[in-house]
Amino acid sequence: MNQPVLAEQIHRVASTSSLFRKTLLKFADSPWRWKEIFASTSQMGVGSLPIITLSTAFSGLVVTNEIAWHMDKVLHTVDMMPGFTGQFILRELGIVIPALLLVSKVGASTTAEISTMKVTEQIDALKLLGIDPIKYLVFPRLIASIISTAALTIYSVAITLACAIAVATFRYHFSVAEYLNALRHFVTFADLFYALIKGAVFGTVIPIISCSYGFECKGGAEGVGNATTNAVVASTIAVIFLDFALTLLFTYL
Repeated sequence: MNQPVLAEQIHRVASTSSLFRKTLLKFADSPWRWKEIFASTSQMGVGSLPIITLSTAFSGLVVTNEIAWHMDKVLHTVDMMPGFTGQFILRELGIVIPALLLVSKVGASTTAEISTMKVTEQIDALKLLGIDPIKYLVFPRLIASIISTAALTIYSVAITLACAIAVATFRYHFSVAEYLNALRHFVTFADLFYALIKGAVFGTVIPIISCSYGFECKGGAEGVGNATTNAVVASTIAVIFLDFALTLLFTYL
């Protein structure tokens, strides 16, 4: 990596960290802008339900079939399928898929919106009016993203598990009670708690990275496109890295 690119990446990490620190300080700055928070929550959470429902449902069907097929081929039994599918769904599949979908949907739209405001000098206008852009634009999106991502994580886990149970019931002749009884030996409430933590962490980094790229957008329409693309790439890498780090941490807890 050449020096200009390395310097740019260091600057990007520093500016994103600075924005995160400044946004955290707004937790103590009352009153909160509940109207903007509710509007952002509706846009991020409710607006993402269709795509997350469809994606996680098919993921549950595919993964359950694949796990059962390989288990039957190697072990000649599918008795442990509920445990393996349940662990994979609660620890990875039901958490990462909605997060990555939110990166492409919510993160991209957030960056595009903030970038457009930046290049059209609307953010400068907010400052002239005495309005803090971080409190007005970033903080409501951060709160809304944390709430939405945590809620969508639980929702996606439920949808994926429902599809896994459907496959186990209709194709491999499990009863629902049998599946759930086998599942409880592999999955605990701690797994659900860790899933919520992961969802909240992913919901934190997505708006911060998106807004950071938006605030530093330059170059008109082309700059908006570049900022949006770079923000989606950076957010995706951050989600994958944090997923690895948190999974490694929770393994030893």
